Amino acid sequence: MAKNMSVLFLVTLLSAAIAKITLQEAPKIEEQDDVVPEQSASPRRLDKRLEIANFKDRKTERSKELNNRANTTNTPSTLGTSTAVYRWKADSGGTCILLVVDALVGFTYVTKLDEVLEVDSFVPASATVKGDCKDEDKETLILKWKSFVLMMYFSKTPGGERWFVSKMELKFDSADQFFAHIKNPGRTYILSTDPNQGQLLFPTPVGKSYVCDREIEVKLSSPDTDTTATVFLRKLQLEPFIFKNDEFGPEYKCSSTGAGTYRSETAPLIVGSMLASACLLTIVGYAVYRYFNIEKVSYDTME
Repeated sequence: MAKNMSVLFLVTLLSAAIAKITLQEAPKIEEQDDVVPEQSASPRRLDKRLEIANFKDRKTERSKELNNRANTTNTPSTLGTSTAVYRWKADSGGTCILLVVDALVGFTYVTKLDEVLEVDSFVPASATVKGDCKDEDKETLILKWKSFVLMMYFSKTPGGERWFVSKMELKFDSADQFFAHIKNPGRTYILSTDPNQGQLLFPTPVGKSYVCDREIEVKLSSPDTDTTATVFLRKLQLEPFIFKNDEFGPEYKCSSTGAGTYRSETAPLIVGSMLASACLLTIVGYAVYRYFNIEKVSYDTME
């Protein structure tokens, strides 16, 4: 009987020890279960926080850029939330060129490893504005930011009834870190609209402003480099040859199908002049031939 009691006592002690060990280990297991998901989720949360922070930084930087007001009369001021006003004044003090636009330049270039990359650059509201309004029929607007220079050349039709953008150029330096690993770095290039197309941009009656709410794309290239650019113009309003006041004239809306182009009249005028000259020379030559080579007929001798 005493032996059985001893065995029962030992079994009871072992059961108590096992229960105690189980109770001590159980919280540890629960704590580990709580820690594991927190560790697995922390990188995602960290990435999300960084993404939000970067977005806020970009948004703050863009807001500061758009809210940068002009310090002088020939530097741009902001209008609304996304467009900038670029104004150039003539020597007389009056505005001669006025541009309102939200502009972006997209570049496509080839790297040293023959990879094709695309990068974008906003034309900031703080871009430096320069120009030339000395000629009555030709004017120039220049926007400078970072290492980029965007130039617009304005002209009038031969009759002086319309104005248009005869050429658009973009000057850039390939040594700029903006072009990472670009082929042939350290060179300056000028991209321009294709002169062989003979199409002139934004033909508008003189005294009116060209207005287009759609996005306009202007392609620029050069035979000297593989780099090309596309100028994206949003919410565009443009007018050169301003002579009455410092603000825009009546609006001239762009077409619903295109940005508005005008074919140069120079070539047709030259061809027409050459044809007219050839006809005139033919008539004069024939008259001279008849005068010297055909015998005169005396009507008095005719029976």
